[in-house]
Amino acid sequence: MASIKFIPPQMGGVDKYSVRALRSSPLRLLLKDFGVLLTVLPYLPLLFFPLNTKSTEPKPQGASKVKSTGSNVIQALLGLLEIVLLILFIPAIIALPGLVFLGVALLCILILRLIAWPTQGPRILYSADDTSIVPTTDLHPHERWVFINGICTGSSGLQANIDRLSHLFGRQVLGIHNQSWGLFGDLLECLLQRCLDYKTLDARVACEIVKEYLVDKEVEKLVLLAHSQGGIIASMVVDAMLMELPADVMGKLEIYTFGSAASHFHNPPTSSLEATTSSSSSAQTTTIPYIEHYANEYDMVPRWGVLYATCKLLTNRYAGNVFIRDKATGHLFVDHYLDPIFPMTKRGDPKAAVKAQRGQANGNGDVNGQGVTNGNGHLEAALSYLDSIVDVDEAIPLKRRNTTPLKPLAKLEDRKDYGTVQNHHIPASTTNGNAKPSTHGIVDGFDAIGGDALMEQAARGKTVKELSRLWRYLGGSSPEERQKQDMRDRAFGRAIAAGRRGF
Repeated sequence: MASIKFIPPQMGGVDKYSVRALRSSPLRLLLKDFGVLLTVLPYLPLLFFPLNTKSTEPKPQGASKVKSTGSNVIQALLGLLEIVLLILFIPAIIALPGLVFLGVALLCILILRLIAWPTQGPRILYSADDTSIVPTTDLHPHERWVFINGICTGSSGLQANIDRLSHLFGRQVLGIHNQSWGLFGDLLECLLQRCLDYKTLDARVACEIVKEYLVDKEVEKLVLLAHSQGGIIASMVVDAMLMELPADVMGKLEIYTFGSAASHFHNPPTSSLEATTSSSSSAQTTTIPYIEHYANEYDMVPRWGVLYATCKLLTNRYAGNVFIRDKATGHLFVDHYLDPIFPMTKRGDPKAAVKAQRGQANGNGDVNGQGVTNGNGHLEAALSYLDSIVDVDEAIPLKRRNTTPLKPLAKLEDRKDYGTVQNHHIPASTTNGNAKPSTHGIVDGFDAIGGDALMEQAARGKTVKELSRLWRYLGGSSPEERQKQDMRDRAFGRAIAAGRRGF
């Protein structure tokens, strides 16, 4: 059975967490991020391994196969050329005059752009029409699903990704094409987005579409999925929407990322400061109700993104549950993320994995209490992942609780008409019996009583299925429908048990 590590979400601690951009200059962030990127480069060869994943994704045929193969060849060519250019970069700076170097650099960029051009396409794509998902799509007319792709993904790759998502979840999926300029070009763009808040056209299009759906009164739920660099764009979208839209509108949004390269994720609490800093915050609600991140432990991109941000930067704001597949490699969206979590037993059958989750036998094999066996073994990974009891990372929450609150960048002037700075920031509700108020507006020991500690305790002994929400959408279902089904199943089980006792 797969080993899955679970990092509980950040709760409370309003004086402990902040995003890096509010604590460091862009240049310093850029240099530090570049340094961290260098430390994870040894994992670069593992981005595409394992190769033999027995992917259940329908294979492209005809023109689609030609486009997919051509896109892969172009990405490989771009990567090789960029490696050569990086090797020649320092010698060129030394040997060439300034203007000549600038001209050569611009020429190289133009050549790379021309090579990448055939992989580009429309900024917005839709999952292919499929009669098998029309019935479930009609059941959810007030939902919208949006996907943002990651690095090294051409237009044909994005189409394959959203088609797979559509098959899995029984909804039409809109894809926003985060265009690729080769592996190293994409990594450079990630640096600029993370450290300089550089909003590419892809990010601006994503902000526009997400806002349009959220303000639409006919839309009750927006599910935003993102992979790799798409996680950075999703975090930028969240930042922009939090500045423009009220909390009740943002409450329509759900976010799920895979191998995210994002350095932060905002999700402010909906309660007031007094409620946030009181021991009752264990029931705290957040503006965006559901955020989940899935990562492979030895995937280079999340080791630079979500895993570094949550495991190393303890004062960094990164909202959401984090699920880590231990010792797993690979960064491909379908082969290394969707297939291990949600494989499909039959091509074109979006409900096959759902039947297995419900313990139903199917035409390919038998389901028992321990797992699934079938001709291809495709469902074994899904049951192994979702039915795994998580290994709760207790070290990270403990380190968070013991982390010193952020030091002020500059001291406020202590004026009599405002009272002392410390007392001014301590609400009356933060006192607890005879306990003395903390100088940072948090009851002493608050985080150990509620917040992270309670989330950590609640997760112990639970499976991924019990902690995750995304899987509940499989096969056109919904979390609400599954909750009703679970209640009916429990009631039926109690009735059977009562009947047996009667005999």
